[in-house]
Amino acid sequence: MIEADVVVIGAGPAGCASAIALAGAGLRVAVFGRAHAAERVGESLSPGAPALLDRLGVREGFLGDGHLPCHANASAWGSATMAWHDFLRDPRGHGFHIDRARFEAMLRARAAEAGAHLIEGDAPRGLLREDGVWRAEANAASPAIRARYVIDASGRAASFARSQGEARLIAWDQVALVAFARASRPIDEAFTLIEAVREGFWYSAPVPGGRFVLALFTDAALHHAPSARTAGGTGALLDASMHTRRRLEAHGATLEGAPRFVDASSARLATPYGPGWVAAGDAALTYDPISAHGLTLALRTGIDAARALVADARGDATALPAYGARLTRAFDDYRREALRVYRSEQRWPDAPYWHARHAR
Repeated sequence: MIEADVVVIGAGPAGCASAIALAGAGLRVAVFGRAHAAERVGESLSPGAPALLDRLGVREGFLGDGHLPCHANASAWGSATMAWHDFLRDPRGHGFHIDRARFEAMLRARAAEAGAHLIEGDAPRGLLREDGVWRAEANAASPAIRARYVIDASGRAASFARSQGEARLIAWDQVALVAFARASRPIDEAFTLIEAVREGFWYSAPVPGGRFVLALFTDAALHHAPSARTAGGTGALLDASMHTRRRLEAHGATLEGAPRFVDASSARLATPYGPGWVAAGDAALTYDPISAHGLTLALRTGIDAARALVADARGDATALPAYGARLTRAFDDYRREALRVYRSEQRWPDAPYWHARHAR
C-alpha cells in the first residue's frame, strides 16, 4: 500500500516540478512514470527558465551539466530573409539548448532528494475517489494506492483527466515530423531557427553531442505518406527549405535514425482541474514552438499546480479554480498571438496548411 498526500502521474518535467514543489511543502508525494527510451523533441529553455530552476533547487546542477547556450531565435517567416531576436538585452540572460534525457534525469533525482517516492512504472488504472480520498487496488503492475490528490502530468494523452470526463479542446490539428542529424564539423551556432515553407514550418536547434534536432510542423495529411518516415523522404522535404538545409550542409550534418511523427496540435483541457485533482504541463495545454515557451511552460505549470493543491489542502477553495482560469487566459492569449503570426506569412495562401490557418 502506498499512502500519499499526492499521486503524480508522469515523471517528465511538469510532473517532477510538481513533485519537488509538493515535497518542499511537506506533503507526501508518489510519482509514477518511466524514463523515456526514445529521444524527445522539446529541448529549448527560454531565458525565464533559470529562475524556475532556482525555485526547484537545480539551477547550479543544471548550469554544470553540459547544456548549450541559446543566444538568439532566428526566423524566415513572411519572406526568405532571416530576422533575428537576440537575448543580449534580456536582463535574464540567454536561453539554453538542452540534452533532454540528462535534464529529465536531473529533475527525477532532485524529486527523490526532496522526498518524493518515484515509482518506475505506469500509474495505476481505476483510481476512484470516495470520501475525499483516491484509491486503487493492487494488481500485477502496481501496488495499492491511497491519496488525497492526483496531479495529471501524463503529457498530451491527459489520461487521468480524460478518465474524469474532461474534454480536450483542440485549437488546430498539427503533426511534427521529427529527426536528428549528426554534424561532421563542430557546430558553431547557438540559435533556434524557424523557417516557413509551403508544407508548414521547420524548427531546428543544436543539441549537446554535436547534433541538430529537426521538426517539420505540418498537416496531419502528411502523416499518411510512408516515404516521409524515411531519410530520403525527409531529405526531399528538407530540400524545399533554404536556411534549414543550408544549416545542415554547412556542418556536414546527416540524418540518423528513422524520422517519426508526433502529435503537435495546439489544445487545452476544457477544465484542467476537478475535485481532488489538477493537470499540469502538456496534459493541461500544448503550444506551438512559435510561442517560444516549450519546456518553460511545463516547469511553470508544474510548480503552479503544486501551489494550487497546497492552498486547497489548507482550505482555500478558490485555489484550483484560479489556477484553471490562469491557464485558460494564457491559452487564449497564446492562440490570438499564434494566429497573428500565422497571418503574417502570406507567400503560399492557397497551400492547405496556410489556408487553414488564415481561415481562422
